[in-house]
Amino acid sequence: MIIRSKDKISVNGKNKSVWVLDTNALTVTHDAADAEPTVTAFHSEHIKYHLHYSAEYRKDRLRKLVNSGEILSYLTELDKSVENALERQVEKWKADDKEYQQALAVGDLCKAQGLENMFRLCAREAVYADLVYV
Repeated sequence: MIIRSKDKISVNGKNKSVWVLDTNALTVTHDAADAEPTVTAFHSEHIKYHLHYSAEYRKDRLRKLVNSGEILSYLTELDKSVENALERQVEKWKADDKEYQQALAVGDLCKAQGLENMFRLCAREAVYADLVYV
């Protein structure tokens, strides 16, 4: 789904939307009259998941964010917040997990890395389950 802002500018004689959100390509395009358009692409699964959910169930909210010009900062902040939440959860599990601590103590870095990867996958599942309600 492509959502274009109501605000338009003239670029080379053509009217273009100032902000364009493409929920399939996961991009936000910002056009300015005196500069080249800037395209910001998001690559994380949580942004993809959130945008697809929002495009289906919260279209009006997305339109409001695009029309107000807040969509880029909203998605950037959401991306940072989710990454920080994932890291905090993984660090908590690493600190609390006896098996992980024992693997580190004996120098079994392969096992420790495997457990850390498992913690990351579990954290992603937990965060993604809550993400649609943001």
